[in-house]
Amino acid sequence: MVKHDVPLDITFLVSIWLEALVYGFLICIFAGSVYVNLTLRRNQDAHSKVMFALSGLMFLFASIHVAMNCYRMIEAYVIHRNDPGGPVAHIGALAPWDHVFKDTIYATQEMLGDAVAIYRTWVVWGRDWRPVIVPCCLLVVSLVSGYSVCGLYPTEDPNSTVFDPRLTQWIRTFYAISVVQSGLTTGLMAYRIWQTDKRSATYRTNRESNLMPILRILIESASIQFIAEVILLSLYSANYNAQYMLLELITPLVGITFNAITVRIALHQSEVIQSHHNTSRGNAISQQGNGDAAVATIGSIPMRTMPINISITKDIEAHGDIVSYGDSEVYRKQKTAGSEDDVATVH
Repeated sequence: MVKHDVPLDITFLVSIWLEALVYGFLICIFAGSVYVNLTLRRNQDAHSKVMFALSGLMFLFASIHVAMNCYRMIEAYVIHRNDPGGPVAHIGALAPWDHVFKDTIYATQEMLGDAVAIYRTWVVWGRDWRPVIVPCCLLVVSLVSGYSVCGLYPTEDPNSTVFDPRLTQWIRTFYAISVVQSGLTTGLMAYRIWQTDKRSATYRTNRESNLMPILRILIESASIQFIAEVILLSLYSANYNAQYMLLELITPLVGITFNAITVRIALHQSEVIQSHHNTSRGNAISQQGNGDAAVATIGSIPMRTMPINISITKDIEAHGDIVSYGDSEVYRKQKTAGSEDDVATVH
């Protein structure tokens, strides 16, 4: 059976075009992240500042990566177009510094995204390390396999490709771990949010959940990168040149996924806070005529008012005799000669 593949010269051109297109989306969503952090989150805690710094770092890596690809395209299709092998031979070479540097940026961006996902999972699970033990181990393996590939590139023959047997095992391992890591961390966070929402459902004042929209945001945002990584792994395992098109997309997609979750959750929380603020003002007005209409809130989740019956039992010891009483106080008095003493000890 003949394998129909995309020619390399077309693959390289389409891949840089797709990356530039996705990078444009990243610019827009990063601008939204800056807006959110400078307006909606003006009083930031340490966690928010760290996440904002990571957002900027991911945008920097994506910018360097797309700039390097532009440089490589100009070198191949303009400066070295008449060299033996043409643009394909120049841009397909694995040993030059620009290719090694570009793929090192890609590997670093991928692992940075995985590390942030692990951190978010740890926070969602109440800073419990047990759920993130496996993701942390996968991150170590990803680090070894990713940088091993970059270290082997300079030793490759000028005619070698990324499908060289020396590289395939490391590259497949890196791609596979990226897929598993993305699915695992997203699944852990989604399960924790769903579990918390299920537990709080009994105490909500209405049927609308404040956590399910966050769950949908998490899954929708992470699914884009997850699907791209699955397709990349499939194409590379089948030895298709089209894998280059997906490979160049991953670096900006990691930044888009990170910033999309941050921006969408921040905007959702802003809407919820504003909605609850308006509801609280309405309740305050209605409570002036009806004292029983109060609605208690915990955090941003409205809670039902529930009657609580309290029964108090006290033990009274009077000279060694125990008397239990509920609604009325009972004293047992012992009279002594010439005086009357009341002795009571509450336990």
